[in-house]
Order: sequence, then structure tokens, then C-alpha cells
Amino acid sequence: MRGETFSDIVTLVEEEPYSGLLDSGDFNHQSTIGILKDAPRGETGIIDYNDTPISVLTGFTTASVSLDEPTLTVGDGFSLLRPGTEVSIVLTDPDQNFNSEADDDLDVFQDFSLIPTFKIGNPITLENSINVQFFSESTDNLATDGDGAISSVEPDRKSKRLFIDTSTVANGPFEKISLNLGISAAELNKILIDTSISNTFGTNWLNFDLRSFAKDLEVNDFSDTSITLSFESLGNESIRIVDPGEMSSNGFVQLDDSDVKEISSKSGSVFVVINFDSSNDSTGVGNISNEDNTQPIIIDFFSFGLVDIGNQDINNSIYRFELEETSQNSSVFAGTLEVAITNQLNILDPDFIQTIRTIDDKIKAITTNRLVDEEGISINYSDLDAVGVVTTTSSKSDFNTNSGTVSLDSVSYRFGQPVTFTLRDSDLNLKSDTIETYTVIDDPNSLNVDTVGKDGIILLEILIKDIRYKRCTINGVEFGGLASTGFTLIETGPRTGIFEGVFKMPSQICNKSGTKLISTAGGSLDAKYFDARDAFGEPNIISLSSNKQQTQYSTFPELNQREIILPLKGSIENIELSGNIPNHKVGIPLAMILVHPDGITKNFSASLTNNGSYKGIFSINENSLTGVYKIHLSHNSIDVGAVSFTVLHPSVPDWVKNNAKWWSIDAIPDSEFVDGLEELIDKGVIKIPSTTPSLSGTNSPGWIKITAQWWSNNDISDDDFLFAIEYLVKIGVIRI
Repeated sequence: MRGETFSDIVTLVEEEPYSGLLDSGDFNHQSTIGILKDAPRGETGIIDYNDTPISVLTGFTTASVSLDEPTLTVGDGFSLLRPGTEVSIVLTDPDQNFNSEADDDLDVFQDFSLIPTFKIGNPITLENSINVQFFSESTDNLATDGDGAISSVEPDRKSKRLFIDTSTVANGPFEKISLNLGISAAELNKILIDTSISNTFGTNWLNFDLRSFAKDLEVNDFSDTSITLSFESLGNESIRIVDPGEMSSNGFVQLDDSDVKEISSKSGSVFVVINFDSSNDSTGVGNISNEDNTQPIIIDFFSFGLVDIGNQDINNSIYRFELEETSQNSSVFAGTLEVAITNQLNILDPDFIQTIRTIDDKIKAITTNRLVDEEGISINYSDLDAVGVVTTTSSKSDFNTNSGTVSLDSVSYRFGQPVTFTLRDSDLNLKSDTIETYTVIDDPNSLNVDTVGKDGIILLEILIKDIRYKRCTINGVEFGGLASTGFTLIETGPRTGIFEGVFKMPSQICNKSGTKLISTAGGSLDAKYFDARDAFGEPNIISLSSNKQQTQYSTFPELNQREIILPLKGSIENIELSGNIPNHKVGIPLAMILVHPDGITKNFSASLTNNGSYKGIFSINENSLTGVYKIHLSHNSIDVGAVSFTVLHPSVPDWVKNNAKWWSIDAIPDSEFVDGLEELIDKGVIKIPSTTPSLSGTNSPGWIKITAQWWSNNDISDDDFLFAIEYLVKIGVIRI
């Protein structure tokens, strides 16, 4: 309270023997001093120790969110997402650092955590929900027996969680809850896919997280939990969408097509009932007992599919990052994002859709088409900024689809010679750490037998003499097609998006009608790739003959070296960049953006040769910054790759480190230690102003000897020690 004085004993514990450093963390790494989350902004507190007061001002800091790519194969440090490639998500916000003695996690079940979130399409969430009620018995009358709770989506509206405050609910056991979803049945039906409608295909899902009930309200067993929807009024026209045994405290459950069809006939308001004791055989599944915090919960409706034979794709989903603090008291929270593009083989496959991770520090999302410009992936974070106002901090990134290409390893083949097909399309890369494979359909009853595909759906067709390489039966004898060769498209490595398959050139194939065998001699060899989404987000058929008309394809940029040591005085090191853009626009140069370790960018350009090749040179000298340099390349406003290199500090000679150790224990005089520093200055390892003529002596504080000892024992890095020396030289503590 303003103007009031509090007095209490605080125990401080020394961090380590003889350190003289004491902190307020207990044995569980929980600080005994803290600022309440509802403390008024702008109030001052005073901590008085040994008659020396320290003021503490309550307030907030402003967060920042960044999205960086971690590997050279896909680029490093730019807001560019590639299919099946994991990128890092980093949030910096000191306000989320609640415990300086432990790594904090931003968990959705914690009411004090703010959750970075992004959505695709228009999933149904709890953002409009009202009128939460608790029921002591599973058989209680929904219309009359409920005990109302307070609910709100604040203070983290962007995460679409519902925060439930049970302070108005009587203490005691409960077995079910209800809430008004705050939408109409028409709004719910708008995002659900009713597969009973002609030319409509897809799946519907319920995404939920009730871990706060397990953590705070003693609901420890969800095996008997069911979820039911009511329409027009609570308990009216009920449809059970999740049965007992289908859920735990959090998860992702597919909705039955029959339930969705039944929902399509309903109207009026939509209510949700969660019954934790559906079989009515338990007493007091949950318990309310003067909780002093709120319980955030999540219930979302997702849908993925196609309408009108693929002319309209459907994707309604939402993803929440439970980022983890990188180290104690760092205030930096990290996670990853991986996005896969669906294709005709998996968009209707529940097993594939269930690979997504919707609430995690490592999010795995799927999309049915490219997401660019205003539809790009925007990760939003509800930040309580430095002036106490809730603002949205966001990081946006485009997700582009890619046009595939097919190629052969030769222009002519002999009978029995291996034929290698290569298919390039990074959209087929579904997971960052796996090698994808695509097999041949071997079902003789399928219209697409002997093509690469799945469940009768075609991905790639191989043609000889413009005839599908397909099996036939003549006079009771079966002659094999592509499936009999064992042909399989196998990715050349994780995340490459390059697939190869091999078969031997047959001497005969079945004719188009399958009534006789014909010779393959003198015929053409072709392949048709049924690309689900090309670079423009449209379905396309790519053949060998049409490759040269395809959208631009470029090789990944290459560097002659990816790590270099910072050059010594008077020396220069060159980084050589090279690559190729075969189908480039004549007269348009390659645009290059170089991002320095301190974030400063510089723009360059390079000419392209007639065949699309390019080269660039980046020079590093003694004054260059150490750290990671990132190069982003584009041509004709299209991204063509990114790469990075690292500049490292020069290594320090062993004798200099030995001198530091002896000097730290007074075994050698200051002058010998200075000799080592002069060596490092002469080589440019330590940088001091150019006007400095020489180094003549020191007048160093005692702590620098402790630092020197730590360095000699490898307790701190070379960089840490050298920065300390540079600082002391610049401010004159080490005299020149």
C-alpha cells in the first residue's frame, strides 16, 4: 500500500565459498524477495542494508520478438520460412523473468505467462466465451445447479485462452463445468467441414489444454472426461463430441464426421459442457479451495481440407509457443517453428495431421497453401510495455510454396541401363529431421496403379513412348510395370527437398490398352509430376519437356569458407560467395544484403553471367566485428537463398595465458604481464585507439587479477577477458 512501511527478515545465502556475493534465493531457487504481479506501476520500494538504501521502482519493460533461421542450408537470420525446416523463435522480455534463480518457462496453464501465438484462417477459440459455471455433481441440472465463476481473456487476449477465476465459486468438490462459447451454431458450422456435402473433403479437430485444472484444482484423472455441445440453451439438443477415454489433460482429438453432420443441423447459441465424471462413479473429481490465481484453459476447433475438388483449400488452426528461458535470469525465451505444406497425398490423412504440435516450445504447423503478404505467418505477443499499456509485439514471415522440377541423368538409355529420375521440390519435405520417401501404388484395382502416390492418389507418373509404364496381363501371363521394379523416390538427405528414384530401362512395355507388348526402342522417356502447389500457390503438372518453362530455380549459395579468424594487423581475409540462377531475368542483377553481427545491414549487387552464375567477395580486416555475418540473396524480388559465415577472435598464445596465471598470484611483476598485453595489441587481438603509442605499465584494480586467474583456469572465455582488458586500457586504468 502506498505510504506504508513493511519490515521483515530476509535470509541471504553466499553463492560460493569466499565469494562475498550473497543472494536471496532459497534451496528451491525461489527468491524470497519479489514484486507482486498486481503491484501498482510507478510505486517505489526501498531495501535498506547497513544504512545504505536501494530504491526499487515497479514498472514494465518492452518485449521484442525475433524469428531466425538456424542452418546454412535454408538461410540464417531472416524472416523466411521453408517447408519442413526448423527455425528458431526468440522472445526477449524481462517482465517474464519471474524467478532469477531458475529457468522460467512460458506455459499456457500459468496465468502469469504471456504466450506468443499465431493462427491460420479462422479457428473457433474461447475468445468470446462467457458464463462459466461449476457443478458439484456430474448429474446436476445444467439449467439450475451451476455456481458461476468469473472469466476473461485478459490479460493475454492474443493467446485466445480463457482465464477462469473461481473466487466467486463455493469451496468444495466439482465434477463438471459449462460455458457459453459466445458464438452461434452458424459461425461454428462455417469453419467445420461436413464431408456429407458433395465435393467436400477434410477433417475436423478439437485442440484443448486443461492442465491448469490438474495443477490447481486437483483434476488428476481425465480418463472419464467427456465434452458435449448444446445448442440454443444449456443442456438442449446435446451432441457429445469427445467420449470418455479419448482425452487427457491436453491434446488434439479428431471429431467424428457423424457429429459434424449433426452439428450442421443446429442453430442458436453454442454451449460447451466438460464432464470429468461421465460415468458418475467418482466423488469430487476436482476441488476448489480459495485459489489465489486464475486457471487458463484452451478449447479450439480446427479444420483442414478441400472443397470443390481442390479449388478451395481449408485451414483453420492456432498455435501457441511455450517458450523456455535460455538460462537463469536471461529474460530470453526460445523455441522453434517448423511448417509443412500439405499435398494431395496427406491433406486428408489424419495420421499426418496428428503430427502437428499446437502447444509446445517446438511448434509443428501445417498449411494448405502459401502464406504471403497480409496472409503471412504473424506471431503475436501481448506485451505489457514500459508505460504499463498492453500492446501487441509481432514478427511476421512469409511462407512461400515452390515449383517442382523433374530431370534425368542421361539423354539416352540402353536396355537394362539404370534410369535415375530426380524430383526437386522442397514442398515435399515434411519434417526437418527425417528423410522422406514416396512409393509406387501397387494396388491392381487402382486407376493410378504403377504411379508414385498413396491410397490411389497420384504424385508422379513415368511414361515411355507417351504410355504409362504400367502392368498388363496377356494370355494369362502378367508383365510388370513401375511397381515391379522397386522404384521409390527417396530424399537425398533431411531437408534437401531433392528426391531420386531408379529403375532399369525395360526392353518391352505394355501398350496403352494393355493388350500386347511393344518395344521401347526409339521411344521417348518422360515424367509428369503433379505439383500440389507451385510457386504461385496453384496446382500444376510438371513434365520433363516443360522444365525450362518453370518458375525460377536456383542452387543454394556457397561460401569458400564458413569460419575465419579475425585477421591480424595489416591483413585481409576474403569470403567468396558463388551460386547459380539458371532461369534468371536478363539485365537484373543479384541483390545481396549483408547483416553484420551488430545488426547493421549493407546492400550490394552482383552481375549474373549468361548462364546465371554469380560471384561475390566480402573482405574482413582487423577492424571487422567478430560474430555471425548473414547474407540474404534475391533476384527480381524473389528470394534465392541465404547463407552465413562466422568471424572468430584470434587465439591467444599459451604463454600469454600462463603469464596471466602467474601474475594473478604475484609470481611475476606487472611488467611481464604487460609484455603479454603488448603482444596481443601488436597482433590486433586487443584493440586500442590508434593514437596509443605504447603500453608502459598498469595501475589495475584487484578484481582484474581475479579475472586473470579465472581466464587462465578457463573459467571465462578469451573474449570476456580481452574485453575487460580493452575496457581498462580505454579508460586509462591500464596506463599507456
